[in-house]
Amino acid sequence: MPRLFPVVESLPPAYSSFELWPFRGHDGEWIPLHREMPPADVGAVVLSLLGHSTSGELTRPDVRAAFDELVRLELAFLPGGLQLEADGIAVAPGCCADLTDWPDWHGLPDGKEPLLGHGPGTVFEFDGEIIRFWPDADDEDWGSPSGRRLEIRRQDLPGLLQGVDRDLAGFLDALRAWARNLEPSLADQVVTAVSGYLRVGECPSA
Repeated sequence: MPRLFPVVESLPPAYSSFELWPFRGHDGEWIPLHREMPPADVGAVVLSLLGHSTSGELTRPDVRAAFDELVRLELAFLPGGLQLEADGIAVAPGCCADLTDWPDWHGLPDGKEPLLGHGPGTVFEFDGEIIRFWPDADDEDWGSPSGRRLEIRRQDLPGLLQGVDRDLAGFLDALRAWARNLEPSLADQVVTAVSGYLRVGECPSA
């Protein structure tokens, strides 16, 4: 049974100087977003969103100032996307992929390819009701991919995407609890802003 779920890229070592809240450091893994996330993972996601959507300057005078900046982002960017797994194969976001673009997957059943990043990236092939994915394809393999591949049925995607929306809604619950622990007066504003950035609730009904 295929799985599709939202992930965020783990933080690089440069973020180690940030001290306003605990967060999971760089470990070369993807951080899945869901309701039961540990606080350190929530902190890593929030820090990544803040750092990648602003000038990148990590110095903030206090948590209130950081949260205030977070809710006023003009352009949100969160390195990550949707990870697809089936039959022991994983299709992960490529370089420069953005989790805020995840609703673009809704066009995949109609033959519209979402942007999954690059260098290396994922190649799609549409064959009737089947969609094939070749993960980690290099530029020279883009026109004629080979090797391991993952297949799903077009009709399965709406249900999978509803699951993504539920995971993101669960992440908002974890985020609310995390923010209330740090700055209760701004917790609801943070959740409302992040919900908008991640376009939670934009999944059409199946």
